[in-house]
Amino acid sequence: MMNVEVALNKLNSLLPLKERQDSLEPELKLLHQKILFSFARSGRAVKSKNNESQLKELDKNDLIVLDKSTNEISGAYPFSLKKTAHHVFLENADLYAMCAFDAISIAPVFAVSTIVKSHCHITNEIIEIKQDANTIKSVKPSKDIYIGIKWQSTGSCAAESLCMEMVFLKDKEIAKGWMGSDENISIFPLNDAVKFSINYFKPLIE
Repeated sequence: MMNVEVALNKLNSLLPLKERQDSLEPELKLLHQKILFSFARSGRAVKSKNNESQLKELDKNDLIVLDKSTNEISGAYPFSLKKTAHHVFLENADLYAMCAFDAISIAPVFAVSTIVKSHCHITNEIIEIKQDANTIKSVKPSKDIYIGIKWQSTGSCAAESLCMEMVFLKDKEIAKGWMGSDENISIFPLNDAVKFSINYFKPLIE
């Protein structure tokens, strides 16, 4: 199985969110962080006027996802307002995560309580993970949950590519079966995946 540090470097090479954020003007970086905190606190993007050009710049950098028909924010990694396989319940709201990896990052990165409801990518068995900040409170159907990643180019929007292949797998046996001998697939036990997700997303809000 891939080492967390190696995986972090690999994901940052494919989807360098922190590098892209650091390249922004300070005002735009702050707007991005406000959007992320708004999602974490209310389940919705922050409302601000006269910032259409700023939002388009964030969208161009694939830091957020704009609904092209309304120019409204439909997501900002790790959050999504569009329905995905990964439903995330916050204390005051509910929304979705872009992928399984994103779903487990929200509680520890933003110091909130969440319930993640999803399913195994192979068996379709229901998966439920309760988290309170850095603590995993409970996991169903068992603590042997894995997260799998099929590495690929992100194109112009990772939500429509890489994120589609970052999935929950019900146990180690299923995970190993899904991975097979494919060198482009990595699997991570839940605790390692959480650590990986924190190291990836936490720098965006610091």
